[in-house]
Amino acid sequence: MAIIFKISSLTNEQLQDFPHIWDKLAHFCEYATLAGCYAMLWTRGEWSKRQWLRVLVVGVLALIYGCTDEYHQSFVEGRDSSVLDLVADLSGGLTGGIVYAVVTRILNRFDPVPEKQPVAED
Repeated sequence: MAIIFKISSLTNEQLQDFPHIWDKLAHFCEYATLAGCYAMLWTRGEWSKRQWLRVLVVGVLALIYGCTDEYHQSFVEGRDSSVLDLVADLSGGLTGGIVYAVVTRILNRFDPVPEKQPVAED
């Protein structure tokens, strides 16, 4: 989140060598990574249950941070807010969640998470 904030603080003059088309790809990759970090809030065993809901949650969290980022960017000289940036943020967030879900499914197939055994009380 700090890296995204720092990049958003750069003026157009500082970003002049960065092609516009790559801007959306950068948003996508940044927010896919952010969603992957959000996905780590749950353990692998917890993630296995209701994966679609967790993908949606991390996608929405990425979108919420994207909204705050766009708001912040509107105060930076020469920069503005863009709905297309938010679309790239949400797409990246959902993709990051989906990639995490696929990786978790593969890991659980080859290295299952052991179920917690009930603790016997004396």
